[in-house]
This record gives sequence, structure tokens and C-alpha cells, in this order.
Amino acid sequence: MKAIELSDLDRQILDRLSVDARQSNREIARDLGMTEGTIRARLKRLSDENAIHVTAVTSYDHLPDPLVAYLWIHVDTAFPMSEVIDALVQQTEISYVASLVGRADILAITWVRDASQLADYLHNTIDRIPGIGRIHYELTHRLIKHDYRLTTIVR
Repeated sequence: MKAIELSDLDRQILDRLSVDARQSNREIARDLGMTEGTIRARLKRLSDENAIHVTAVTSYDHLPDPLVAYLWIHVDTAFPMSEVIDALVQQTEISYVASLVGRADILAITWVRDASQLADYLHNTIDRIPGIGRIHYELTHRLIKHDYRLTTIVR
């Protein structure tokens, strides 16, 4: 995917939308001293180039006692890491996958109700993925900050 360069105007538009994505193009244009057509064209370009995606975000505070589980995964050296990553990405329960240098080969993040649900998920699903050697996990007891405004867009 090619990287696009965001202009100052693009950043100003994104700053406003990150606070309230329901703002109209007309409101943004008025605030920035632009025409509504300019704002609409910029947003279309950013969306077409996969730089933004407007979506609803569920508040963590409204979920019934969720815990964030961090899975520090070590890949068996006999298996290609890309195959393990692809298998993890296919898991709808996993919201984050990153290749690492350091503590583990892969970090995956999932949300669970309790340690029992995590244990079942690890034993019945994750442990069955070919190439996974060891998993160390950690559970949050309280989420303090999670900035949802910047992420990789998955389509």
C-alpha cells in the first residue's frame, strides 16, 4: 500500500472528525474557511486511499466486565512466522496482531470476560494453530487509556 502525505488541511479535517465524526462537511468548511466541496473532495480522497474510515466505536465502559488479554507468542522456528500471523489475523476474537523484535515474536490482543474464557480460547483455538510454540499472557485489571483515533485500517 502506498503511503499518502497528509496536508495541513487534511490534518485539520481529521482533528475535527476525531473529536466528532458526525460533523457535517458544511460545519467543517465553515470552521476552516473552505468550501463544502473542498472538504467533501478531501474526505473522499482520504477514504479512497484508505487513510481514513469513519466508523462507530463501542465504549469499553459499556461492555460487561471485559478484560484485555495480551498474548506474547513465540513461534516455533520450524514454521514460517507469516503463516502464524495469517492464522491469528483470521481470528475474529483478536483485535490486534503485531510482529515484534524482543520479548516475543508476536503480540496479539483479545478481549475476554475472565481468565476461564481466556484459558478455553487459548487451549481450544490458539494452541491448535500450527507453529505456535509458547504463549505468555497477561490480563488487565483496569483499562486506563486507549486512544482509538489512530490505527491500521482493515478492510
